[in-house]
Amino acid sequence: MISEISGDCLVEVSGEGCAACLAVLPNCAAVAKKFGLKLVKISVEEEPQAINKFSLSRIPSIIVVKGGEVVAACSGYQPPEILELWVQAKLGL
Repeated sequence: MISEISGDCLVEVSGEGCAACLAVLPNCAAVAKKFGLKLVKISVEEEPQAINKFSLSRIPSIIVVKGGEVVAACSGYQPPEILELWVQAKLGL
């Protein structure tokens, strides 16, 4: 949920029945766990305002939040090794 976004977290915005969304969620969970980030999952069906709030054009979208502020976003399926490197670079880890 959008209200759960705070501190350092990884946000996964997805839709029901989206194969890429289902495939990327375990990757997001693994990367969040590895870096000690909270994982926030947002469904566009339940929270359609997320599309405008984060200026999203596609789902799935993955958002990196540092100190409660969005620092980066990408969309589409991301393999775990690419996602890990991307999050690491965006958070300066």
